[in-house]
Amino acid sequence: MDNNYFFRVAMAAHSRGFGVTPLRDKRPFLHAWNKHPFTTETEIRIAAKEYPSCDVGLVLRRKLGAPFAIDIDAPGVIERLERETQMTLPATYTVLSRPVTVPYRRHIFFRHTEYSDHVFTKNVNAGEYDLIGVGTRALQVVSEGCIRPDNGEVRTGNGLAIVDCPNWLADWLVSDSNRLRNEKTTEARRRLAEVRVTLDQIATEQATEVRRRNGYCQHSREDRYRYLVSKARTLCNAGVTKDRLPSELFFQYVADYGDVRDGDPNGWPGSILKDKIQSIISNPDLKRGNPPPIRPRRSTGSVIKGPPESDWQRRVKIAKDFPEKMTSREVYDRLGLDSKNARDKKVASRVMKAAGFVARRGRRWAAWEKVRDAEKWEQPEVRSPPLSYYHNILLLPLSLLPPRCKPRGQST
Repeated sequence: MDNNYFFRVAMAAHSRGFGVTPLRDKRPFLHAWNKHPFTTETEIRIAAKEYPSCDVGLVLRRKLGAPFAIDIDAPGVIERLERETQMTLPATYTVLSRPVTVPYRRHIFFRHTEYSDHVFTKNVNAGEYDLIGVGTRALQVVSEGCIRPDNGEVRTGNGLAIVDCPNWLADWLVSDSNRLRNEKTTEARRRLAEVRVTLDQIATEQATEVRRRNGYCQHSREDRYRYLVSKARTLCNAGVTKDRLPSELFFQYVADYGDVRDGDPNGWPGSILKDKIQSIISNPDLKRGNPPPIRPRRSTGSVIKGPPESDWQRRVKIAKDFPEKMTSREVYDRLGLDSKNARDKKVASRVMKAAGFVARRGRRWAAWEKVRDAEKWEQPEVRSPPLSYYHNILLLPLSLLPPRCKPRGQST
């Protein structure tokens, strides 16, 4: 076990009071790893035999006396903390995630106190840092001593003991993480608004280009009025109800001619356009046809549907694909029958015979064998003599025929 990678790293973490779980690519893979981590040497030894080359994850959850981690991902977090609180961060157990290339990335561990257990509510992703192990749902971080697969760096710890979380640190973490999360949310909403504005501009430009190609931008008011009348008839024939016609016509007009503007020389202001639409709908000459009927699909020929396949047909079809020799137990298993049921025994026998099998029975076993040569199992056929035999008898003189072959009433 001394040369076992998982055992060596996990036992070092276990000595510091961590519950551990094996990792693959920084991800746990065991079922219920966050509820039942390995907390004893026996469990670690058993896991080391199964997963000798896996990394080790430290399972963290909010519990009095249990450790949690501040996962720092941005530079200057500790300096800002000490500047804003006018306090010095206590010396505690710290693990550098990338000690050579990115030295500011680290996990700083503290133990939960009654106060921290009260003020923390859930795990936090604040952007500049993460709070892992401060919520009811357990999370994990990679342990000290694990090797990074991307650059080969070894996660290095400072060897100190884990100290209790000061009350001032818990208060600062709660307030600062809330501020950072609000800033992240505000920034995400701002970017989303910018994206929506950009998409709206692109959609407007595309619609303008389509109207320019179709010539709608050059339509006069008379052309647009005829357009509304034609659309109204089309919508009526499509089955649109009278109360929905005004809104549908307005949306169609905006989609084809663009937004309604007061200074448009070829169009109307919004109020006048609505009056025009209402006058078209109220016109008694507007024909309100029925919607086109939904006709069934035309048949390409006669389709004869047979009855559904019965259990008997299904079992015979299955039995025809059986190998040439099968035991009775295999037959019952494949046909889904019970060998102890008298009715199922009769069904199995009839199915196998219909599929071309015959039964072979011994003292302690029974088997079914497929009939290869049908004449092999038929009764021997009584063959009659050929016609030439009778022809030769008729040509013989009566004196040479035996007595049994002479015609009745004639003597030699």
